[in-house]
Amino acid sequence: EDLGIRVRMVDKRLRKGRGICGEALPPQATGHESPDLLLVGWGSTKGAMEEAGAVLRDKGKRVGTLHFSQVWPLVADLFVPRLEKAGHVVCIESNATAQFARLIRRETGFHIGRHILRYDGLPITTEYILRQLEASE
Repeated sequence: EDLGIRVRMVDKRLRKGRGICGEALPPQATGHESPDLLLVGWGSTKGAMEEAGAVLRDKGKRVGTLHFSQVWPLVADLFVPRLEKAGHVVCIESNATAQFARLIRRETGFHIGRHILRYDGLPITTEYILRQLEASE
């Protein structure tokens, strides 16, 4: 293998990676801009998460949601300020190890300390989110 070609190919891939950051889709936010509670999720958690946020807002709570339709690339400027404005952040995921919360921490340094995880094969529902939030209060 020609070492010069290898270096050029790696440099090319790195440039492409930096280039796609400019095309990253920002997460969709609903609810309060500076909430006491911010629910964060991606993919199939959207409907249940947004509905849970609406239920809590109807009860007078300051709640926001942040839904990621794509998880890569993570461009911190597009969402970390919103995380920092929240009193508490809870990441909702359909896995056992909080993979997305860990990715956010690795890429941005922001630690999401609370998680609602479901990994029993059933979908995350609004009721499930509300029960888990109530149990953790």
